[in-house]
Amino acid sequence: MSAWPLPSQRYADGVARGDWQDDPAQHPALAELDRLHRALTTPPPRRGMLGRLLGADPAEAIPGLYLWGGVGRGKTFMIDLFHDGLPLEVLRAEGPTEAPLPSHGRGGDRSQGERWGEGEPTAEPALIRPSGTFHPEGAQSRHAGEGTEPRHTGWGEGEPAAKPAPIRRPGIAPPDPKLGRKRRTHFHRFMREVHEALRAHAGERDPLAAIVRGWREARLRVLVLDEFFVSDIGDAMLLARLLERMFAEGIVLVTTSNAAPQDLYRDGLQRARFLPAIALIERHCHVLYLESDTDYRLRALTRSPVYRSPLDAQSDPWLDTRWHELGGDDAHRDAGIEVDGRRIPVRARCTGMVWFDFDALCEGPRGASDYIHIATEFHTVLVGGVPVMDGHRDDAARRFVTLIDELYDRSVNLVCTADAEPPLLYAGERLAGAFERTASRLIEMRSAEYLLREHRG
Repeated sequence: MSAWPLPSQRYADGVARGDWQDDPAQHPALAELDRLHRALTTPPPRRGMLGRLLGADPAEAIPGLYLWGGVGRGKTFMIDLFHDGLPLEVLRAEGPTEAPLPSHGRGGDRSQGERWGEGEPTAEPALIRPSGTFHPEGAQSRHAGEGTEPRHTGWGEGEPAAKPAPIRRPGIAPPDPKLGRKRRTHFHRFMREVHEALRAHAGERDPLAAIVRGWREARLRVLVLDEFFVSDIGDAMLLARLLERMFAEGIVLVTTSNAAPQDLYRDGLQRARFLPAIALIERHCHVLYLESDTDYRLRALTRSPVYRSPLDAQSDPWLDTRWHELGGDDAHRDAGIEVDGRRIPVRARCTGMVWFDFDALCEGPRGASDYIHIATEFHTVLVGGVPVMDGHRDDAARRFVTLIDELYDRSVNLVCTADAEPPLLYAGERLAGAFERTASRLIEMRSAEYLLREHRG
């Protein structure tokens, strides 16, 4: 066996061990990931002074991969399999919005091995240990002890994270410094980092070029982004120039999305200015549709006592009962928390736990920084009164999408009452694509496997 097994080999090994099932619909993606693995395990050519000034030679550029398809088809599982098996050093990011992530990432479809579990019963969560993590009775986590990345002040050198070897993974050769570095994160988090870096480079002639040049100097070779989804006009305006500079520097992009490139930022403001970004993706990445009829995420999930619908007279008493069952007290009833000088009312709070009404979280001037603070500070969040949102409540729906993204990415336990099951919570049109992901995450957040995760504040 090669010291650096191909993604298809690691996939086949997992099938043979019974860690996940074989899905022929995923084989074309494995072939693409094998191509990238072979190219990236060859040391990059050394550049002279002129080459460093001019950027990558187009003849030497490695085409990336844009893998898209429906929710729950295993896209995130596959790019994580690819990223984990690359013998490149991890380039760590930092900044006030950077949440610690295991080097193999989280989010999106996550791991087939964590969800597919054919024939394995899913325990219903029954209690919470003092750590704040839900523990089903008689259940044992197969993914405990995953490491997290430390915070640093840039995309450069830093102490490596303590990272126990994940369970059921084949051995991988140690990173080869000659091969450069890799980075894996969520698309929205990546864009927040870019906006922060732009503020740090304010006043420079070409700040985006300076930012990407810094990544090149840190020897970033491949950027793996999960869930490429553009809804923010600020991101849309930046992406064409950012991608242009990345590809000019020879940085390989591997990304997942629920939408084809041509459907990105559809109906967005000033979309014409985003079209060059689509053209760059299609020129520098192989675009592959993951065509599968199976939604593995939904198939492996089970209902748990953390989500109640519809809303009725017993909704608040039910949340109050859950609050006390989970260890909440009455010392801080009807209090509040403050984020960036803004007060957010709460129904109750105690160490590690907080209880909000939906209106307080999503019907006011809230933003990602509020939700990042909440997801970092509290391991368990109760939300009461989530309504069905139509096109007249798109602002609230957009905030709710961002809230769920942040809670999910940090493995926060969510207990909530809502007026409908997750797939029926949004009745509008503009955010239907984004809310499909949110509904899928809400369902997953009710599963025993999700509730077993350690909070990553």
